[in-house]
Amino acid sequence: MNTFPRVILAMVIFSLSMAFDMRAQVRDEPVNPAILEQMAERGNPDAQFELGIRLLGGEGLEKDEKKAAEWLQKGAAQQHLPSMNALGTLYETGAGLAKDEKKAYEWYLRAAEYGYPLAQQNVSECFERGRGVAQDSKEASKWLARAAHQDFAPAQALYGWKLETGTGIEKDTKEAANWYLKSAQGGLVRAMTRLAYMYYIGKGVPLDYRRAEAWYRRAARSDDPMARNDLAWFLSVCPDDNFHDGDSAVDFARSSLADLKEEDYQVIDTLAAALARSGNYGEAVQTQTKAILAFEKEKTSNKEMSPEDVAKLEQELSERLKTYRGQQPFTEEEPKFEAGTKPLMDDRILEEEHMPRRKKRNVSPGNDIEIS
Repeated sequence: MNTFPRVILAMVIFSLSMAFDMRAQVRDEPVNPAILEQMAERGNPDAQFELGIRLLGGEGLEKDEKKAAEWLQKGAAQQHLPSMNALGTLYETGAGLAKDEKKAYEWYLRAAEYGYPLAQQNVSECFERGRGVAQDSKEASKWLARAAHQDFAPAQALYGWKLETGTGIEKDTKEAANWYLKSAQGGLVRAMTRLAYMYYIGKGVPLDYRRAEAWYRRAARSDDPMARNDLAWFLSVCPDDNFHDGDSAVDFARSSLADLKEEDYQVIDTLAAALARSGNYGEAVQTQTKAILAFEKEKTSNKEMSPEDVAKLEQELSERLKTYRGQQPFTEEEPKFEAGTKPLMDDRILEEEHMPRRKKRNVSPGNDIEIS
């Protein structure tokens, strides 16, 4: 089963720790700088933190990383946990302070020991990558589990990935699906699409295209263009033709491509598949050709792809081009789903999304499974 454009690159999706956007922790409404600074001067740690973050990002104030660091240091000195964690990030990135990974780890650890989940995830990342501390995947998993058990959606998703891949922990795809569900229910879009993909291939959960579509649709309502891309791909190439909707897929794919800052061969590839599914083979051929050219540019700069991966992707892109030239849409093969899986009892996505029922179909000898 070809899934390369849809498979979520786990460490790209879940690297929400030290690169976490701290501006999300401050209020979005306009702020009176004078009042905020007065409160900070009086020793209010929340104000010191907000002032520091706004100075760091230039949010409503002139950007000044050094002043930002000073205010965050004052907040951290009062054991204000978000400030302590933010100070660790400044040391880790070298923003406003001299870069020092050991000090970054130490500040993350201080906040983590007080139970701050984002700091616990950052400590986990330090252990995972050996930043400021000796690399230790098992210790990384322990800290990540602490954050995940506090209903911190990014940590829940990353913990699910560790369970799915067996990184620093015993592999357990069924438990991974449970953690993706928790994270998805907590609102993390990439956890929604990962869970959808697991339903799509029957990994950790029973094969269920209807639930896959439901989670893809929920994710697609976000402002994440790749979530719309994933839904477009599903509607274009799902092994069950009951789920095909070429016209909607084209709309989602065009929307995704329009919202990206630069062209992505995966999204162009999706648009080509959608166009073919809608019967527009001429434009599908042109678009797939663009996808191949875009991939040619990307493969030279992407150092994470092995020569084997590059060869496989080139072959798959070319085969789809031949398919469209032959006036045929591309459909993925039926997956070899994982045996012995059970439904997630807490997953209410079908009821919540009011997904319509479709006919049952036989996905393997002796297994009539309702997937719609």
